[in-house]
Amino acid sequence: MLAIVAALSLSGAATAADETADRAVIHALLVDYGRTLDARDFDAFGRLFARDGVYASGPKPTVGGPAAAAMLRSIFAANALGFREPNFHLFFNEVVTFAGPDHAHATSMSLYMVPDAADRPQAALMASYDDDLVREDGRWKFARRTVKGLIPASPR
Repeated sequence: MLAIVAALSLSGAATAADETADRAVIHALLVDYGRTLDARDFDAFGRLFARDGVYASGPKPTVGGPAAAAMLRSIFAANALGFREPNFHLFFNEVVTFAGPDHAHATSMSLYMVPDAADRPQAALMASYDDDLVREDGRWKFARRTVKGLIPASPR
């Protein structure tokens, strides 16, 4: 009987250790989203998505990883809002829940920072993220990333 209790507690400890490691890797994935965009590394951005992964953002069409990379490349190149550089993402309020060993859900928020006329950082945009995540070929990736603009507010 003691051996069964020990085996059960060891399996629970391994699961907790695995979940802790997965949380760290998922955190890196969420941050890599901003890091790749800030570096204008759109090819790396596209690789953050699963083979069938999709990116949904406001009124823009829902697109897959490589198509999302191409879409964001053109958005950043057009710079319709006239953001000065360097500009970058800050992330916060990350919550991750697991739905099995290879599926998770995450929510988080970000501020998109740009320099003002005096080169002081100012928040230009705020967004929330709703993510379905999948482990594919041993790596956590976005199965679906839904971005909702908060400030300025997305069109309804």
